[in-house]
Amino acid sequence: MIKAIIIDDDTLTLNGLERSVPWEKYGIEVAGTAVDGKEGLALIKKHRPELILTDIYMPVLDGIEMLKHIRSDGNTAEVIILSGYEDFKYAQSAVKLNVSDYISKPATIDEICEVVKGTADKIRATMKTSREEQELRELLESHLPETRKLVLKGLLEPYFSDTPFFQKASARTKLKFHGQVLTVVLLEYVVTRDRLDVKRSDLAKFTYAVKNIVDEMTESWRGAYLADVQQNVVTLIATTPSDVRYEHSRARVKRLAGELVSTIGSLLKLQVWAAIGTSVDSVHDVHRSYQLAMNLLAERETVSERFILCPEEFEDAKPVMGASRRPVEHYQNLITAVTEGQSSLVLERIERLVRQLEDMEHKPSVSALREMAIHLTGMLTIGLFDQGVLLEDIHPQLLLYKELERISGLDDFQSWLQEVMLPASEEMSRRGSHKHKKTVDYMKRYVQAHYDEDITLDVMAEKVFLTRNYLSQIFKQVTGENYNSYVTRIRMEKAKELLLSGKYKLYEVALMVGYKNNAYFSQQFKKYAGCNPSDFA
Repeated sequence: MIKAIIIDDDTLTLNGLERSVPWEKYGIEVAGTAVDGKEGLALIKKHRPELILTDIYMPVLDGIEMLKHIRSDGNTAEVIILSGYEDFKYAQSAVKLNVSDYISKPATIDEICEVVKGTADKIRATMKTSREEQELRELLESHLPETRKLVLKGLLEPYFSDTPFFQKASARTKLKFHGQVLTVVLLEYVVTRDRLDVKRSDLAKFTYAVKNIVDEMTESWRGAYLADVQQNVVTLIATTPSDVRYEHSRARVKRLAGELVSTIGSLLKLQVWAAIGTSVDSVHDVHRSYQLAMNLLAERETVSERFILCPEEFEDAKPVMGASRRPVEHYQNLITAVTEGQSSLVLERIERLVRQLEDMEHKPSVSALREMAIHLTGMLTIGLFDQGVLLEDIHPQLLLYKELERISGLDDFQSWLQEVMLPASEEMSRRGSHKHKKTVDYMKRYVQAHYDEDITLDVMAEKVFLTRNYLSQIFKQVTGENYNSYVTRIRMEKAKELLLSGKYKLYEVALMVGYKNNAYFSQQFKKYAGCNPSDFA
């Protein structure tokens, strides 16, 4: 309910307004009445009404002075001035006090009701917008860590920086790329052969430790960002101001890479390499730096004495666009589908991986398949841990090396993958439904309130600073329904109501539910309702 305060020194007017205006009909509760500005000011401070009806000339404190007081306190209530003609001219010439409307005495009840109803509608619209904005601010705050991850990881892909999502999200996350030179640094780490105390399955624990070290060190190195974490490779994007000389910028990035290699190696007793891509002066070219760094890292076995690899010192490493460096890159899409809780996509990607292996000229051996299973288990462990989930909580009885004995061919490998990956995907789907419920609830309410506007998934993604694909996934995950299907259903149900009312022509209904093309609306309506809108009654 909208709260209102009425202030007038004429008790007949005051009582008449309170009794004669159908306040409840307009969704208004009269919280109090006052006979002068001072008394009114006290009531306003006590009740914080959204609507104030006031006279101007009153004893003790007049209406204008009272309004100056409440505006100086930050009160934004809508104000209707009800006063005589001369007072009305005085109010107009007074200081701007954001008065909603003026009613000149004497006025009929119908005239007063019309102004009150219009002001109440305006207040409700403002309150609705305010609630939406507050909810959106809270959502954006909760999305910041995820948005930051999507921005940084996305920069490693061609054309990502051209998307509207990147343009808005990078500003929202306060990532500074303009006026910067950007360089991709890859860190690869392995357990040395002399570490007899470490099993291959322990690599995931080292990845977590490496990530912590990188996070801590880059905090003190202004302009370095962790962009991606895989089983044994961490990707950084390092930035330096573009006004710094190129050779000084490169030296600074090499120094960072050297410190990371040294610190990780000494603290964790790991063998670490760093590959430094070319330095680029635009976010549009970060993927080139990333590709070159991958190619350098692929060649590191040919120069075993080097642990910092740079293109200027490694002339034979030419960037080969689309080159595939390690099997881990093929597996990442599968692990992403698992952590996003997309079980059907998990099955699809397992089948695709197996088909690729079948099509190889030299089929993978049993030992190679078991090696792949170890890699995938490590990547799954990391992917789940990054979402706050432990693999052992999903598979408490999983004995990896015992399980590997079951793999003696591609069919066994496929079955094993399904048995390990699907339960993890289903668990992530359950957790995701809870985690993202607030976001999806906001999307549903927004659609219900703005179904007559342009509310494509791209528009929603820009509002909440998440990528279109990510938003599509979580909406389907929580509701079991595609976003576009949901929008169509809301629009069609509203169209049914409007058609049944008999008040509107067909083209008007189409426009009222968000369709500018009448023929397309009719086509969508028939598909949804089973009949043409002109036949619906």
